[in-house]
Amino acid sequence: MTVEQMNVYKMRIAQAGIAELTLVMLEMEMQWIGEALEAYETQDQEVFLSCVEKAQGTQVELMNVLNLDNPVAVDVYSVFIYINKQLIRAKLKREPLELARCRKLLEKYHASFQAIADTDTAGPVMAQSEKVYAGLTYGSSGLVESSVGGMEFKV
Repeated sequence: MTVEQMNVYKMRIAQAGIAELTLVMLEMEMQWIGEALEAYETQDQEVFLSCVEKAQGTQVELMNVLNLDNPVAVDVYSVFIYINKQLIRAKLKREPLELARCRKLLEKYHASFQAIADTDTAGPVMAQSEKVYAGLTYGSSGLVESSVGGMEFKV
C-alpha cells in the first residue's frame, strides 16, 4: 500500500462513523490480500508474508467489532473466522491457497456493509477531530496537497 493510499485511509478514518470504519477496514484487508496475491505471483515472499500479516491483523479487528448479541453478526463472525484461518494457513504454508476466495467473500460483505453505512447517521466516531478540507496547490517543488490542520503531502 502506498503512502498516498494510507493517507486517504487516514483521512477517511478521521471523519468516519462506525459503519464507515468497518468499510475502511474491509477495503484495507481486500487491498492487502490483493497485494499479497501480486507479491506471490512475482515470487516476493517477504512482501507476501507482510501483506498476509497485515490482512490478518485487519481481519482480527473486524472480528472484534462485531456485536455478537446480534444473530446475524454471529453468522458473519463464523465467516470471518474462516477467513482468518485461511490467512493463517497462507502464512504458514507461504502460499495464497484460498486467498482469492476470501477476497471475494469480503467483497460481498463490503456491499452489505456499504448499504448499512448509507443509513448510518450517528456521525464521526472521532467527533473531536478536525474536519478535513483538502486541496491541491502549486508549490515551488510541484503540486502540494494540503488540509486544514497543517498536514501537507507533496505530489
